[in-house]
Amino acid sequence: MKRSLLLLASLSLGCGTTAAQHHLLSAPGAPHARPVRTILEGDPVPPSQPVALVQATGRGLNADLPHLIEGLRAEAQHLGCDAVVQVRIARGSSVATATGFAVRWASHPGTAVQSTPAIDAPWAPPPPLPAAPEAAAPTDAPPPWSAH
Repeated sequence: MKRSLLLLASLSLGCGTTAAQHHLLSAPGAPHARPVRTILEGDPVPPSQPVALVQATGRGLNADLPHLIEGLRAEAQHLGCDAVVQVRIARGSSVATATGFAVRWASHPGTAVQSTPAIDAPWAPPPPLPAAPEAAAPTDAPPPWSAH
């Protein structure tokens, strides 16, 4: 029994998987085989149109940067994108994830230039709160709930 558990554990440690997924922000383009550029979080990003939020998850032996970046790039190619920008990596002991925005460059014909979410001003403060209502002027009238 111990031997079969040891064999199962060694097989599970020797394997690795990478899975990618996306959440569309605008209409995707046609899939392509062109190279996809990867830009890490904090690096400057050329003007671009966001298409999707993409995520790659690597498990086991695939919980490393090369597998995660390849997963993001493959997902971006499938969506017809030119790059994955603002890529953020999170690593655990046997699982790692990479998240970023799949974008098309703004120089493509027919592409409207928009800011890519969380890129142009991730530090922007929230809008101001509405002003507090002015306090009513005191009157000599008793409150309506008081008995006379």
